[in-house]
Amino acid sequence: MKCYTIVIALSAKKQIDSLPIKIKSRIAEVLLNVLAKDPFAGKALKAELRGLYSYRVGDYRIIYNIVKHNLIIQIIKVMHRREVYR
Repeated sequence: MKCYTIVIALSAKKQIDSLPIKIKSRIAEVLLNVLAKDPFAGKALKAELRGLYSYRVGDYRIIYNIVKHNLIIQIIKVMHRREVYR
């Protein structure tokens, strides 16, 4: 199985930068060791967010899109669970 390339949107990078250091390191670990190898490990979202996926890291969620033909994962949002789906 091939590894996917991870592309982080500028807004998502700003969200990650504002998080506590422990959460940042957990998110980095998930991006490199889990999602890059198996992007379908997250759950598919419904309704307005159809076509996107969510992966849980503690109380935070990584919202991302998978571009299958280019093997790219686009990170869209990284926020606390109470705010991310709004």
